[in-house]
Amino acid sequence: MTEAERKLLTALANMCEQYISKDGVLDHLCMSAGESAVEQLVQYGLATSEPRGAIWTEAGLAVLVSN
Repeated sequence: MTEAERKLLTALANMCEQYISKDGVLDHLCMSAGESAVEQLVQYGLATSEPRGAIWTEAGLAVLVSN
């Protein structure tokens, strides 16, 4: 992962945690922006896909704590 990707993913993870996370579950509420955000977090291994969102992985939680 490049430094630019790390910065973008950190910002994305924090925004998702703030706006679509509830009890550790990322619920995108079927909004396309939320779906796209969750898709990117899953692609980079920061979350695992769920039917209507995702769940943070250990790597994702580490990104959130690193700020």
